[in-house]
Amino acid sequence: MSRDIVTVIKSVNYSEADKILTVFGRERGKFTLFAKGIRKINSKNRGNMQTLCTSSISFFEGKGMPLLTESQLESTLDIEHLHVQNVRRILFLLNKFLQEGEQYPPLFDSLQRALKKGLDLASTNKLRIIFLKEMGFLEDFTKCKYCRSKDDIVYLDTRNFALVCENCYSIGRDKKLGENPYESKVLTNALDEYIKRIVEEI
Repeated sequence: MSRDIVTVIKSVNYSEADKILTVFGRERGKFTLFAKGIRKINSKNRGNMQTLCTSSISFFEGKGMPLLTESQLESTLDIEHLHVQNVRRILFLLNKFLQEGEQYPPLFDSLQRALKKGLDLASTNKLRIIFLKEMGFLEDFTKCKYCRSKDDIVYLDTRNFALVCENCYSIGRDKKLGENPYESKVLTNALDEYIKRIVEEI
């Protein structure tokens, strides 16, 4: 019997009572599970394995797809206060870029921190930046692109998705981030476009 703590990132109905789940495990990374009978009302796993729920699970590994046997809910999102667009943003990254069998414990931990904050805009953007760095699509995002200074970083080169300091600022090319950069529309829209370009290139 194998064990891991996982977050469900995709759920597909299979037959009348079963599901095929794609999960992101802290130790195992992304993998698929067969959840037999999970759609039945009396299933003990039903409420623990919803999309973006995090649970400690046990599963049996045989010749085919791993079979979910037990689950214990660790955390779930507050449905009433969900930011639907942010949920879509995170699920897209997790399903599109994670490679099956590759381990990403720091990224898993970052995901849990963002989930605990309800995937608000700031936590979603922070997680997306961490994700892109972990995947190798983003360089150091703490320094000015040009002079490498960490001081007075108040602008974003939206075209290249890079930080720019006050001294290197270029009118017309760079946009001000504002007092709360991770909550700014400038950063959010630039991230959306940058991820879109990455997807088109791979």
